[in-house]
Amino acid sequence: MLYDDITCSIDGGIATITLNRPTRRNAYTPDMGVELAHAFRSAFADEAVRVVILAGAGAGFCAGAEREFLAGKVGRHGLALGEEEWITHFSLEICASAKPLIAAVHGAAVGIGVTMILPFDLRIAADDAVFGFPFTRLGIVPGLGSSHLLPQLVGRAKAAELVLCSSSLNAQEALAMGLVNHVVPGDQLLTAARALAERILASPPEPIAAAKRALAYGAGATLDAAIANEHRENAVLRTLREHIAVQSLTAAGTTPLKPTKSS
Repeated sequence: MLYDDITCSIDGGIATITLNRPTRRNAYTPDMGVELAHAFRSAFADEAVRVVILAGAGAGFCAGAEREFLAGKVGRHGLALGEEEWITHFSLEICASAKPLIAAVHGAAVGIGVTMILPFDLRIAADDAVFGFPFTRLGIVPGLGSSHLLPQLVGRAKAAELVLCSSSLNAQEALAMGLVNHVVPGDQLLTAARALAERILASPPEPIAAAKRALAYGAGATLDAAIANEHRENAVLRTLREHIAVQSLTAAGTTPLKPTKSS
């Protein structure tokens, strides 16, 4: 698929998907959503990709939905705003991905420019980033699972204030609230995002995927259920390590020792 509204590159196990409508401050359209869904699915399916970064070209990350599409315009793919799967359900695929996702945000991140990054594992902000929640003023409710994800990140009371008051946050306020993990100078944003991705790459993919699953499960589970699930995930990893060890010995021409019963 050829992209008009985004770009995608892969380097060293890291896929960087970039919103690329800089003359419109990367305002979101249904066509951009179609391209984002395709690019993320491609990255999820590519064994060479282990971490995905989402960034924005030009002066800001995403200034929200393009006004003419808010008014009902249909895009190139025949979809009106809210009909494309990026909005209807793609947050589920993002949250279910075994691969860590990092959002690198600079300048304006407004409306869907905020909601699209809530399912990500990590968020880094440039020091000029501004996060806007104008939903109630627009007469809508924030989508993409925001009613579930935003309270998890910042707490229910703060989430209520952000949404009900159509609030805006600067980068430091977002950091203090827990909306982002780090704030860095603007000219270091992508470097910092890649450095974080490379820290993830230092671990094998299997325990990274298992840790993601465990954290997702534990967020909605009781303590005893979370502990039991951790045991299950570690058992799977242990079996995998044993399998790899046997394969290595076999490839080296060594017969693995079989366990013997003690007398």
